[in-house]
Amino acid sequence: MDINKREQNEFNMAVSYLGRLNNLLYLCDSASMERNADGWFHSLLALSRELSTEMKDDEIEEISKKRTIINNLLHNQNIQYMRTQRMEISNELYNNLNELELFLRNVLKESGLQSKMKDDPINAFGN
Repeated sequence: MDINKREQNEFNMAVSYLGRLNNLLYLCDSASMERNADGWFHSLLALSRELSTEMKDDEIEEISKKRTIINNLLHNQNIQYMRTQRMEISNELYNNLNELELFLRNVLKESGLQSKMKDDPINAFGN
């Protein structure tokens, strides 16, 4: 018996996990349509944390780079807001947030979390 091996449970969090992903995608959509850059960004960060177990190392690195760029753009937007008292999302910030969301949605697709089932669901129960 391998002492480093974990016992596997027949129950898992797959349905709950997919529900969280669905909720986060809804929050991303809502924030983007409201042009709420801060809310959109933090929804995308939460989505990236949920997807982190599905990501390859280079994808995690890419997200880290995008996060740094967006953080800087958000910081600049906040400085602009303090000067003008007008909250406007720049095209550059909007495009970077959109690019990050498309990247994460591609991770969903490539991980098989956004695709149709290939087999009849009844086969999943081993009948």
